[in-house]
Amino acid sequence: MKNRCFLFLAALVSMLAVHPSAFGQGTLTPPGAPSPTMKTLDQIEPRTRVPSLPFTISAPGSYYLTTNLVGVSGNSGITISSGNVTLDLNGFSLTGVPGSLSAIIFSAAQTNVTIRNGSMSGWGADGVNASSGPYTSRNLVCENLTIYGNTGSGIRGLGLVRSCLCSSNQLIGIYNSGGLVEGCEANYNKNVGILMANGTVRDCRAINNASHGIVVQPGTVTGSWVENNGHSGIYVNFPNSKVIGNTCNGNNTIASASDAGIYVNDTNNRIEDNHVAGSGLAGIKVDNVYNGNIVIKNSVSGNGANNYVMPGSQIVGPLISTFGTITNANPWANFSY
Repeated sequence: MKNRCFLFLAALVSMLAVHPSAFGQGTLTPPGAPSPTMKTLDQIEPRTRVPSLPFTISAPGSYYLTTNLVGVSGNSGITISSGNVTLDLNGFSLTGVPGSLSAIIFSAAQTNVTIRNGSMSGWGADGVNASSGPYTSRNLVCENLTIYGNTGSGIRGLGLVRSCLCSSNQLIGIYNSGGLVEGCEANYNKNVGILMANGTVRDCRAINNASHGIVVQPGTVTGSWVENNGHSGIYVNFPNSKVIGNTCNGNNTIASASDAGIYVNDTNNRIEDNHVAGSGLAGIKVDNVYNGNIVIKNSVSGNGANNYVMPGSQIVGPLISTFGTITNANPWANFSY
């Protein structure tokens, strides 16, 4: 009996024993310090946060907001004193207070600055002021901004303004020099909706502004909807402008003799393929001291004999004012009804 127990225990020990060769061989000394496995904060978010106002951007780089910010009386919100800057409002707002200046201002002429994705309201001067005094910043991009209820203008600068809404500002909605304003809305501003010098306004809406809807001096206006502005819907205030393919409805609400749905206040301009309706005293009007404008392929209604006011020597397509079938006898004809 004892022998059986001894043999059983011996067999059990043999089964539980682990041969030394079952373990890996080699040094137990670590090869060196472990390498970092986590990203730094700069790697996760390589941009610079704007923590509060007032704030000055004095070096090139990318800046962003993480919350809504409120201004301080006597100061602008963000001062940009460097070029090659991107400022992402990140969906947040810059809100002015009584006595504040501009939401975003440039301290001197800068180049290559982008401002996007947020709102500015209640400032004592402008929303974005990139053109003040003797300087104008260049290559400015403003996109996806809502700028409203400021004492000055909405946006002032030279460059690209895209998909922005400028509403209820006390001066001009968008004032651009030498650039492109595209896909924007300028509504209920107390002065001009959009003023363009040496550039293009494309696919925009200018509605219910106290002065003109869109002014070019000179420039091109195309594909835009202009409605219920106090003075002219589109006002051409310099030679060599083009106004093509726009809709102007119910402008010149003050019925001024110096305004119209489209008013041409200089020479050598091209007014083509626009539809103008119910515009105060006149539909398309050329000031009586200027000659040499081309007016073709337009349709105007609602002002009777004043649908077209074309004094002097203009180049005007034949006027069709009778109802009936349109033929291809003259593709340059203007329509009046």
